[in-house]
Amino acid sequence: MSRHRHSDENRVTSATPAKPRLTVEQLRRRATFRKLILLECGIIRHAPFADCGRPLWDLMAKQPWFESTHPPAEWYRLYRATRTVPETVPGSGLPWTFSRVNGHHAVEWIEQHADGTATDDQLLIAEEYFHQAEYAAEADRFSPPDDQRDEIEIRYGAASWLLGMNKQGPKLWNLLDYYLASFPGQFDSWGKWLPFHPQHHAVAIDLIDDILGSPLRSARFEPAWRTADAVAIASAMYETRDFSAAPILADALEDAGCDNADALAHCRAERRHCRGCWVVDLLLGKS
Repeated sequence: MSRHRHSDENRVTSATPAKPRLTVEQLRRRATFRKLILLECGIIRHAPFADCGRPLWDLMAKQPWFESTHPPAEWYRLYRATRTVPETVPGSGLPWTFSRVNGHHAVEWIEQHADGTATDDQLLIAEEYFHQAEYAAEADRFSPPDDQRDEIEIRYGAASWLLGMNKQGPKLWNLLDYYLASFPGQFDSWGKWLPFHPQHHAVAIDLIDDILGSPLRSARFEPAWRTADAVAIASAMYETRDFSAAPILADALEDAGCDNADALAHCRAERRHCRGCWVVDLLLGKS
């Protein structure tokens, strides 16, 4: 079993108990690249990370590496191509203009990438941000004061976790195996394994259910249920990330003639929702 969430070692096998293996296999067929990215971002926003009880979204804002200065994406492209530091802007001889980027910007750009609205420049800067945050957190580990040692270990674990956001290839699907079949209960802090907050796993499972739903849920959804009212409520929840109107959305769906018991119950349940919620996605035509 791997403690790294994107590792192929997490993949279910014939040795995995039948129930989690079947669940993972069914949800892997339903998961899309977009939904898995939104799941990762939802976990960052909502799942308590370590013993402090704060999700990474809140935890990162208190770290010294939260904000850093970056040149434009063109600078990074030139550096990667030549492995030399571009001193001035080609063609003009002018100095580069640097800007401040923080962890919230980077995560939001990844979310926008899920919906196809992030630019290539934003994704490249996000990638460099995650690398620099991990590098800065690693440097803090050397000779720390004794009274800050535990905090610095968590700080590095948080930055290392965020660095995993750069792994958006085929191994992204291993996130389901990690949480549903291979969850280790610990995160990496430079070879030292620290425990997740006791509620981290439960919140992540709740988010998987919100985004993908039960493998047995009804997939039936009639176009006639996409009334102007229902779509407007769903759109507002998606854009603002405020899902408190989910019960109202259920009423609007019922008024439209919706008899999908799974969708109505999902909206009316006292539960957590995030971007990628399967009912909202069905209304908005997202997959």
